[in-house]
Amino acid sequence: MSLPTLSSTAPPLVGRRRTWAFAIVAIAFVMDLLDVTIVNVALPAIGRSLQAGQAQVAWIVAGYALAFAVLLVIGGRLGDLYGHRTMFLWGVASFTLASAACGLAGSADALVLARLAQGACAAIMVPQVLTLMQAMYAPHERMRAFTIFGLLGGVSSALGPVVGGLMVDANLAGLGWRLVFLINLPVGLLAIAGALRLLPQDPPQPGTVLDLGGTLWCLAAAVAWAVPLVQGPEQGWTLPLFALLACAPGFTLGLWQHCRRLEARGGQPIVQPSLLEDRGYRLGLGLSLLCTGVLPAYLFVMTLAWQLGAGLSATQMSLLSMPIALGVMLSVSTLGRIAFQHLGGRCIGLGLGIQALGIALMAVISAGGLGEPVQQVLAPLGLLAQGLLGLGVGFIGPPLTAVTLQSVPRAQAGGASGAVNAGRQFAAVLAIALVAALLPSGPGQAFTPRTLLQALPVLMGLLLLSIGLAWRLPAVPPTPVPAAAH
Repeated sequence: MSLPTLSSTAPPLVGRRRTWAFAIVAIAFVMDLLDVTIVNVALPAIGRSLQAGQAQVAWIVAGYALAFAVLLVIGGRLGDLYGHRTMFLWGVASFTLASAACGLAGSADALVLARLAQGACAAIMVPQVLTLMQAMYAPHERMRAFTIFGLLGGVSSALGPVVGGLMVDANLAGLGWRLVFLINLPVGLLAIAGALRLLPQDPPQPGTVLDLGGTLWCLAAAVAWAVPLVQGPEQGWTLPLFALLACAPGFTLGLWQHCRRLEARGGQPIVQPSLLEDRGYRLGLGLSLLCTGVLPAYLFVMTLAWQLGAGLSATQMSLLSMPIALGVMLSVSTLGRIAFQHLGGRCIGLGLGIQALGIALMAVISAGGLGEPVQQVLAPLGLLAQGLLGLGVGFIGPPLTAVTLQSVPRAQAGGASGAVNAGRQFAAVLAIALVAALLPSGPGQAFTPRTLLQALPVLMGLLLLSIGLAWRLPAVPPTPVPAAAH
């Protein structure tokens, strides 16, 4: 998401109307974040129901993130061009329709296409949220509102697998896995009705230009990197897939050159090359690309190993995912904030180390080093490993954003923030694609708890590289803890 760009002179909402308006945009925000992760625990049921192959299963997760990442910056600029309330309404309405298409999909390919559409619609909806928040709150009130949204974001993402597992096993009205998508219909309709009644109108901003050429270059590069990695193991590394992967660096270079030329002409490229002249932004963006895909990729392979490989039920997977959610809640709300206040940007390395410890412990469990893997993963040590992965999130995410953007000029803050968030979505896509490329595929291949051992070394490698890069980040001094916080 980009930072708010709405005029600071817009009159804020007040009283009960503002409270309800806050709830409406929060509903949309949470709906998107839950849909990123809620599908993970439903993947085995989807695979059985729709006879999905491994590549299709991977695309059900990665396709959403890919479409979201490519269109995120454009989504923010559409709000500037046509009004943020208008684009919020279009985004929520289209997201709700795409969710219905997901829930009604009759084949794996249809579900993949619907998930791509869902991610694209989220890219229209989500960037409007923070901008609408600016219209609701006066400047001195915004920090508290944004803090609440940050907590909602971490908690919603972490609770996705928990909620998804309970929904699948509940099998309400015989819907099974379809309910994880269809639940968005009443929620989306509620958000639309509330937005029409409560959200303030905002005028379009003159001078906004859409970088459609940059978006096409971005899409070409993303597809060229991701598709061969996901499709190759299952379909075989055919010449077209090799050719597409060989084109990926060229498409990436083409995107870079397009953005440089457009910026030199005074335009508004989808990525601002001049931002990379700032060392903190450059290193922070690189670190985001390295480390923020680790947890989404882990959630993907965790489902395959323990649910398909070991036969855990969706409810048991909810139990296994609960420590991740609790770890995220604790670190985002309290521990990560306190660590940043005392350690500054150094807390990022601490968070990465905590996640690496969780990965290492899970590798020992899946290898049978502590006993029978299925028994151990649901025992205290297995739940501890899961909790460590969630606990690291609050030490990494918000502090990394602060470090990355600390020296960016205010006039460029919106584009810089949008690029960082898009980069994090690309990181998830590429990490999932990389993990999918390492997993067994084809006839006769089966998943087991040891399947984790094919992916965890790669995720550990990403975390170790990230720790090394984190120590090169510019120092951000610790923030003193207010007396009231002790």
